[in-house]
Amino acid sequence: MTPKPTLWQKIFPLLLREAIAILEGISNLSRKAAEQLQGVATQQAIAPQELNPEQSWTSRGAALWWQGMGWVQQRLPNHLQARYNRATLTGLAIALFLILLWLNPLSWFQAPSRPTLNEIKRPQPSVLVQPRPAPTPMAATIPPPPKPTPNPLAIAPSSPVSDSLTVRQQLLAICDRYSNALNPTLTLTPGEQRLELMLANGWYDLSPQKQDQLAQNLWQTAHDLGYQTVIVVDTAGHLLVRDPVVGENAIVVRRKPI
Repeated sequence: MTPKPTLWQKIFPLLLREAIAILEGISNLSRKAAEQLQGVATQQAIAPQELNPEQSWTSRGAALWWQGMGWVQQRLPNHLQARYNRATLTGLAIALFLILLWLNPLSWFQAPSRPTLNEIKRPQPSVLVQPRPAPTPMAATIPPPPKPTPNPLAIAPSSPVSDSLTVRQQLLAICDRYSNALNPTLTLTPGEQRLELMLANGWYDLSPQKQDQLAQNLWQTAHDLGYQTVIVVDTAGHLLVRDPVVGENAIVVRRKPI
């Protein structure tokens, strides 16, 4: 009865076949590459002695490898030394090297990758829902009346009208800062919150910029003192400055005499 072949007897021919194919492929590629490199050396006019393969590091490494395979062969049992020569051992070493590359044993010693924060599923906290207590009867209460919302368009009540002497002093001081030829005459009606100011012809001698500044200062000061209507006229009764319809800037009506 023929003994059943072992696993090594099955694998060894496959390894040997692959080793022979690899070596033949490497040999063919090496021969073609050497021919091309020799052609380049000929074109570059390089001396042949400089291209001697025996002086290369590859040849020295191959010689050391061959000696190493001989050392391994001598360490084998006597009945295996004749079967596994240096060439066979070289083929087996190449085949085993390729298998190791395919298996990638370095990955066995790598730490497993940690899951990212997005991959970690955080447990949802359990929430204990307390039973809702039964509503207790309460006496009916009357809700408070809603607070009235302020109307942005409503006009705020004006401040109390200041003392007439204070109003006169402040407005006359403003006129004196711009010109001494204005000769202002002030008429106050506190009950109607009305102020009328008459200026001399010195108004027309001011530049338009100073007219605007003077008109705005007079109007703003009068309003701050509690007067809602401010009228500025010249000595002939012509309107010079009036209240604005929209905004908070006094309107200059007349800049030059007729």
